[in-house]
Amino acid sequence: MNQIAEMEAEFQAVPAPPRPRTATVFGLMTVVAAVLSYLGAYAMTGALLAAELIKPWPADRDPRLRWFLVGFLILMALFTAAGALARYVSARHLKAIEQMEQEEASTSEG
Repeated sequence: MNQIAEMEAEFQAVPAPPRPRTATVFGLMTVVAAVLSYLGAYAMTGALLAAELIKPWPADRDPRLRWFLVGFLILMALFTAAGALARYVSARHLKAIEQMEQEEASTSEG
């Protein structure tokens, strides 16, 4: 039992890592979404055009900018939804852990 108390004291003595700043996370999400959208809209279609797997389109009807923007918006929406889901699941787990601690504390007191 003494060993458990020592481990708990050691665990509480370790400082928590700093939380990432919202602006940093949002900036990274934006950069990743832009890079992936660019690769899908311009690099991949350029490679397919060079390999003559797709036909070139007229210069006044280049759809790649629209593909880039649509891909960017979809990726940002997916990243945001994944972040919201992770936050929701984490909150549920923390609430369950706190509830278990409260139950343990009430049974040890009684």
